[in-house]
Amino acid sequence: MLDREEAERGAAEFLAAESRSWGPSSRVRIIPEYCFTDRGWFIAPYDHVDYLDHGREDMQLGGNLPVAVDLTNGSCRFIDWEEADDLMERGLL
Repeated sequence: MLDREEAERGAAEFLAAESRSWGPSSRVRIIPEYCFTDRGWFIAPYDHVDYLDHGREDMQLGGNLPVAVDLTNGSCRFIDWEEADDLMERGLL
């Protein structure tokens, strides 16, 4: 079972690898204070570095789905829209 630190590190590494091909939006970072655990998954929202560090609202991402880390095996993926809707309905996202 991964602890929070291991899961967050895994999410950050996955996001860095996935975002390399995104062009200008590739400067993204996990938002640790918004991360949470739910049903065996570590859920890690992220946003553009210019928004997070400098408040540039024009750089805030919209429609980006958080990274999910399986706490049993460390595998990472982006959540899908159905999962996002469920998390929003339960007030977690």
